[in-house]
Amino acid sequence: MGKKKGKNLNALRKKTASLKDVLFNYSKIEDLKKEALKSAEARLIAEKRFLAIEVHLNLLTRLLTTLCIEKFGIRALALKRLVRRIEKEASRDSQIMELESLYGLSTIPPKKTLSAPIKGKDDPWEQIS
Repeated sequence: MGKKKGKNLNALRKKTASLKDVLFNYSKIEDLKKEALKSAEARLIAEKRFLAIEVHLNLLTRLLTTLCIEKFGIRALALKRLVRRIEKEASRDSQIMELESLYGLSTIPPKKTLSAPIKGKDDPWEQIS
């Protein structure tokens, strides 16, 4: 008879241990649910901020375009060429920065200062100004 009580106690201990595991796992799942809700809320806030920044950027772009065309007298085609050139330069700069970050080049060597170029008689900038 003593053996049966020992077996029942061991079975009861196993059930208690498994119940503790279940409760522990349940609490972990609840914690994960809370974290998922927080991250979803943060994502929504970030999307709203991104949309606001995008709208603001579009308005600034329109304003700058209008100023360049109407007030500064830049032709539309010249402005398009200028924007394309700036985009290429920005793309090149971002690629350089990405490569520097990949290879751990945090310091940029100082640029050599060039002497002023000698202007020729047929310099187009002289004709503009």
